[in-house]
Amino acid sequence: MSTVVYMVKASITPEHEAAFNEWYNTELCAELLHFPGVVSARRYRALMGEERHQYIVMYEFENEAAFETFRTSEKRRTLIERTEARFGAASERVRSAYVQIWP
Repeated sequence: MSTVVYMVKASITPEHEAAFNEWYNTELCAELLHFPGVVSARRYRALMGEERHQYIVMYEFENEAAFETFRTSEKRRTLIERTEARFGAASERVRSAYVQIWP
């Protein structure tokens, strides 16, 4: 079965950046790693080629079924709501998912 990568690109205002990174690294990613079917979570900071979003987080799921379970879950809705409540006015996020096609 092919894995799925769920990506969230994010911008954050400078005055909220430290809190945003701390929260993402210690709470959000850690919490999502406990969801069934999540294989890994990694965060990156843009170095070039990205004018709008400074950060990207990539969550890897075992397969499409595991991702679909997450995509339609109350957990996902809750995580998005918590992120919006905490950083909504200071952050913009874009979410996308990709299924592995090679190898």
